[in-house]
Amino acid sequence: MKAQTSDSDAGLVLQLKNNNIEAFDSLYHRYSEKLYNFAYSFLKNHEDCKEIIQETFIRLWEKKHQIDTTKSFKSYLFKISYNLIIDQLRNRLKDKKYQEFLAHHFQSAVTEFESNIDYDIIKDKIGSVLEELPEKRKQIFLLSREEGLSHKEIAEKLSISEKTVENQIGLSLKYLRSRLSKDFIAILLFIALFS
Repeated sequence: MKAQTSDSDAGLVLQLKNNNIEAFDSLYHRYSEKLYNFAYSFLKNHEDCKEIIQETFIRLWEKKHQIDTTKSFKSYLFKISYNLIIDQLRNRLKDKKYQEFLAHHFQSAVTEFESNIDYDIIKDKIGSVLEELPEKRKQIFLLSREEGLSHKEIAEKLSISEKTVENQIGLSLKYLRSRLSKDFIAILLFIALFS
């Protein structure tokens, strides 16, 4: 069994569960920039991203005793952020100015936003289209969009060139947009989430 060092995620989480503020700070410094990049890939707004990071770590501290140390801490942290980002996007869709922006650009379908939108169905639809991507392309895309890794980080992780990463992400976006083009709401959510 792999030993847990005090500065590994698992070691820091164990300390965090014992109310260790230094462990909390270490996790913050380790993940705040990655979480920012992750949030920015969805929200495209610096202030919103800062709020997401702040709220993520507030929730981490509040729920520290509930963390399952047998599972990936990084996945747990990014899931908190992802849920907050989705909440933020839902709020944007309710915002009057954002609706006016959409009405200006997509007048024919703006009334769809006034009805109840099932975000889970839309998210599932996007997820099922993602599953159609070739395995390596999907892996690169998800490392970028779900884990918030930079092109350089992905290239190093997968031992490929940054140009390959860039090309594969471009091909993924092109394919996903084309597959979702007939579903107005899905394409808008896709653009908000992944472009």
